[in-house]
Amino acid sequence: MRKYWITLEGIEGVGKTHLARLLGSRLGSRAMVLSEVTDQRDSLIGQVITALSRAGDLWLRTGHPATETLALLALKVSEYETLQHGHDTGAEVVVEDRGVDSVAVYQAAILADPDASVEQVHVSAQRIYAAVARWRPLPDRTLLLVDDFDVCVARFEQRTGCAVSSADRALMRRAAELYAVQAALEPGRFCIVNRIDRSEQQTLEELCRACVGPMAGEQLCGT
Repeated sequence: MRKYWITLEGIEGVGKTHLARLLGSRLGSRAMVLSEVTDQRDSLIGQVITALSRAGDLWLRTGHPATETLALLALKVSEYETLQHGHDTGAEVVVEDRGVDSVAVYQAAILADPDASVEQVHVSAQRIYAAVARWRPLPDRTLLLVDDFDVCVARFEQRTGCAVSSADRALMRRAAELYAVQAALEPGRFCIVNRIDRSEQQTLEELCRACVGPMAGEQLCGT
């Protein structure tokens, strides 16, 4: 049976990586946590990411955005094929730190003219979604984490030790807008989890409640 695929999404500094690990622990042995591609260095995926990172850009921009988009989509297809068909871990559920939604949202923003409207950029995101859907299904459940924008930027700067430029802040804002548009378009797949004024434990509990499994109403982890 195909693994149930959950992906955590959101802009930088919203806490995806940490919360993905906590959620994976709550799900227990039936789940495996799939790291963000930028954290995978000991594989073919790692070699591609290393090549894209050589310019030193946090968003893997090398000056060839169309090529970067296709490369990132290929990595996401490769991950899916490996876990579904080539590497049986016994896990029923995959908890992914960033997935194809990130590729569609961020690459659409990177490809777009800075003056384009969010509606125009979203058309590009839809094309990216359509391209990847030819080779693998979209996640069964996308948990979209949102928080105060300035708080996210501050967390991101603290983690990287680098100030976020005005241009990169604009990219992050555009990504947040595109995530919101896509979530409104796909309410059955997306679940928005708002972190504002909530503790880590409260956020984790909401993530657990949002993890509805393959059978209607099946709760994947206790709350």
